[in-house]
Amino acid sequence: MIMKLADEVKVALVTAACVLGIAIIFKNVLHVQADFIVSNGPFYLFIVYLITRGQAKKSKCDKPLYWSLAIIFVTLLTIALYTV
Repeated sequence: MIMKLADEVKVALVTAACVLGIAIIFKNVLHVQADFIVSNGPFYLFIVYLITRGQAKKSKCDKPLYWSLAIIFVTLLTIALYTV
């Protein structure tokens, strides 16, 4: 039996993986102490997704794939900013 996940759960799992990835990379690879606000950037984007979910249903941007890619982009951008 295969269970289909809700869109919110899919985006939440990507967000959780990105926040954990940021924490691991900052602590173990870059050896920097990031600000709380900066290290939780993907989480804030997830909150925006939850708030705008009803309005997004009317547009073409309602797919969880787009939101997941945006969250991954914010994560990579955050890491890149701390590497330079």
